[in-house]
Amino acid sequence: MRPAATVDKRDARARAERALRSEQPAEALGYLWQLVDRSHVVDEELSRYLHMMGQAYVALGRTRAAAAVLMFLGRVNDAQQLCRDNPLDLARCAQHRGSHEAAARAFEAAGWLGHAAIHLEDAGNARAARVLWEQLAEDSRLRDQPYVQGLVRFNVGRACMTLDDRAAGRRHIVSAMHLLEAAADGFETQGMRERAFDCYQILMTIGKEGSFENLAEGYLNCIRILREDNLKYYVLQYYEDFQQLALSRGELHAAATLFREAADYARRQGMPYARHYQHRGAQVHVDAARRTLADGGTAELAENSYAAAIDGFNELGLYSRVRELYGALAQLPLSDKRKARYTRLAARLAEMQDDTTAMSGFPDYLRMETAYPEIWRLDVIEWEQGGDPAETMAEVIQDPKWPDFTRRRALLCRLAQLETAEATPSAATLERLAAYLGRVEIYAALAPLEAMYESESAAVRAGVLRAVRQLFFKRSFGLVIRGLADPDATVRREALAAVAALHFGHAFDPLSRIFREASDPEVRKTALGSIGKIASVQAAELLIDVLRHGDRAERDLARDLLVRADHAEVTPLLQRAAAAESGATRTELDKVLRMRGAT
Repeated sequence: MRPAATVDKRDARARAERALRSEQPAEALGYLWQLVDRSHVVDEELSRYLHMMGQAYVALGRTRAAAAVLMFLGRVNDAQQLCRDNPLDLARCAQHRGSHEAAARAFEAAGWLGHAAIHLEDAGNARAARVLWEQLAEDSRLRDQPYVQGLVRFNVGRACMTLDDRAAGRRHIVSAMHLLEAAADGFETQGMRERAFDCYQILMTIGKEGSFENLAEGYLNCIRILREDNLKYYVLQYYEDFQQLALSRGELHAAATLFREAADYARRQGMPYARHYQHRGAQVHVDAARRTLADGGTAELAENSYAAAIDGFNELGLYSRVRELYGALAQLPLSDKRKARYTRLAARLAEMQDDTTAMSGFPDYLRMETAYPEIWRLDVIEWEQGGDPAETMAEVIQDPKWPDFTRRRALLCRLAQLETAEATPSAATLERLAAYLGRVEIYAALAPLEAMYESESAAVRAGVLRAVRQLFFKRSFGLVIRGLADPDATVRREALAAVAALHFGHAFDPLSRIFREASDPEVRKTALGSIGKIASVQAAELLIDVLRHGDRAERDLARDLLVRADHAEVTPLLQRAAAAESGATRTELDKVLRMRGAT
């Protein structure tokens, strides 16, 4: 509905009430939108305004919008009476009541087999869920979509395993692995590492119940991408979990390597966990040596493991452990010369005192509950929704994990589409929906915005880019990069504004790609400015490289950004770079160091 002229809250409510009494629901909605579409509305007031909106929608025959309001207010039975001819809305009613079987029947009637299968699984009906997953796997729309096809095959395999049909389960899961590996390669080739990450997460999930090789492939690729995105705490959480899985499977050498890598990473990031990981890694080498001997392995193999443990304990200054291990080596059935050497080395350390520096482990409170989302479900749901804003937001409204303000914004977005009763949203509606999607500020908003960007209307595409400024996800840059190449100047300006706005830790990779590949000096300058606001080693290294090789304007900007950069590693990076340079470049680097107060 077109908003009415803006008035204050009390007057808007009075006018809305008068319009409803006068049977002018469209006019009432104009004022009611002013009342609900504000940053802060207390629950009691919001309920009153939404109740009035529901009345107006019923009067206008906008039954789907009215049902959405009633469901939000908890009046599910009333909502069901209004939407009994729409299976998707009936499914939402069943979801609200927690009736998975009823929701599954309604979603199946709507042709959303993935949604239906998920609800059947949640209801404990694995047999019926398997039937639907198998039907979806044969959908012709999946032939050219290896990623979605891989997700569906994985879901079929899981259902088969639940039913103890292990042969069929393995067949589908192997098929899923091949599809997801191909999809991951394709995503990485396109520079869409965040989508490749989703593939690797599923490979990792497969490995948890299968081979260690699949587990390692999934985890190591996930860690690689998380490291590149500078998501430090996720990196350590993934290292920790992979270490424990490796230990539980008896893969001691792999575990020791993982502890060493985690220690190196923590040290480079200035995090206080390096000594803890190094200590754990050294102890695992000891365990590996002892297991080798217990299993009848050669003394030489045990010697190698003990030597690796000694290196680790020695670096930590734990000389009592080093003496202990030299003593153990001296007892192995080795040559007399080597045994004598180990005895001498143990004796030399007799007076050495241990370093008592504390060893802090990665604390539980830094672990992210969202580190392992159920991608195999979430992305099938997204695919079936097909970028429909109203249906995407319906899922958000139903999800209790979202805070009330997010669910409220999702409701307004859904209403903005449903109240028009347009079979295909007009350009004006799409532009309005884009604004609401941006305000929801969650990842789920991106799929509808990506669908909207296909619009022939430049105003819609520009609206999409305005919305993207508020969505701090790597995936947002897919739209930004398209916008920078858009034939319409207005869209390009909005894309450039998005480049300026989207500076966060894991934005470095797409921003650096934009900087490297852009030919427009303004785009390069804007991307460089955003990179300079990212507190990471990679960002600082890129700025130093620009200071060396960029044009005059870029060097000036890089210098200013380096002066203001507050990452702990910036000054050491500048000092090392200056030591390796001479001439004008050395002068520039020294100037930056002086301006940072580092000389």
